Order: sequence, then structure tokens, then C-alpha cells
Amino acid sequence: MLHRWFGRDVGDRAQLTADDILRPEFERMGALVMGRDSYEHAQASWGPRPPFEVPLFVVTHRPRADDVREGSTFHFVESFEEAWALARYEADDRAVGLHGGGAIRQGLRGGHLDELQLHLVPVLLGRGRRLFDDVVEAPVGLEILRVAEGPGVTHVKYRVRPGG
Repeated sequence: MLHRWFGRDVGDRAQLTADDILRPEFERMGALVMGRDSYEHAQASWGPRPPFEVPLFVVTHRPRADDVREGSTFHFVESFEEAWALARYEADDRAVGLHGGGAIRQGLRGGHLDELQLHLVPVLLGRGRRLFDDVVEAPVGLEILRVAEGPGVTHVKYRVRPGG
């Protein structure tokens, strides 16, 4: 329901819209940080070839051996700060992406985000984890950089401005 906009069929308008929005972001990424829940949920949709051909750092309390796939290596680490430091090193001068609510919350708390991209789907779930609960102690301003509408989704990209 939440990810229908992402589409998978080549002729699907949603896929073309998702590609238009996401491909440039993927291309500027040099590494990605995500939590274990995001990693586990994504496995079914990604299959043997993840959409990222960059090092991926998975934050988990149960580290394990690296998961090597076609074009991608998942490294499992115990803390967000460790994952962030490793991702920054691997990315060199390219962007580090954060995937999933936990990684986004920790990135905001640590002052690591300079941009935030949200994909808004017109569905009220009624339960689940709130993305921005207890994230920051001081206001964080969000300057709109881009708004793009697609079938069943609105993509909003913000510049993050600590201090409001």
C-alpha cells in the first residue's frame, strides 16, 4: 500500500516517476546507512540485486558477516555513529543516504542531515512508529527544495536547517 508508487513494471507510469525522482539521488550516493528492520523488509522487494551499487551499512544489535550481492555489500555494525563514520569514509566526497525511520531519526539527532526527502502517500495507517517523535530538542527548519507529484505519491525534498 505505501510503496505502490514505486512500481516495478517497465511500462508503469509510477515506475517512471519513481525513477525520475530517485535515480538522481541514487547516483550521487557513495554509501547508505539503514537499520536492521529496513534491511529485512527490503530483501523481498530487492531480490538478489539491490538497487544500490554502493556500500551499505546496517545498524543492528546482532552483527554478522557481510552480505555480498551483485554490485552491493551489506556491512553489519552495532551503532549508528559507527555506521555513519564508515559510510562517510566509503562515500569520500559523495553523499551518504539514510534509509528507514530509525536511521533518519538518528541522523537528525546527530545533526548529520543536510537534506531530507520524504515520499508522502495519501493513507492514514492509524498505528506504527512516528518518524519525528522525540527526534530533536530544538527546532529544525526545513526549506523546501522540490515538490513533485506522481500517481499516488508526493515527493518533497527539503534542506535541513538546524535551529529553525
